[in-house]
Amino acid sequence: MNMDAMPRLYVTGMICPRCGIGTLAPASVLETLRVGDNAVEVAVEAHVCGFCSEHWFDPPAQAALDEAIRQLRDGDIAHLTRIGDVYQAS
Repeated sequence: MNMDAMPRLYVTGMICPRCGIGTLAPASVLETLRVGDNAVEVAVEAHVCGFCSEHWFDPPAQAALDEAIRQLRDGDIAHLTRIGDVYQAS
């Protein structure tokens, strides 16, 4: 999948559709995605609201998130780096 050929969102400075207060600005984010009991962190570019912190992803970023979910779901994890453990409080 050629992510460079995908359309980009041009929403910088727009009022956030979620809260209607903040404006969207580009930022690098570390998105944590869960699949069952497993999780993967993916670094992507997003537009983030300065008030409510809502993340808006353009098609290439969403494709990277979708691919990470697919890989985790399919057990394709040989290329991933283990960064720690997750515990659940009772």
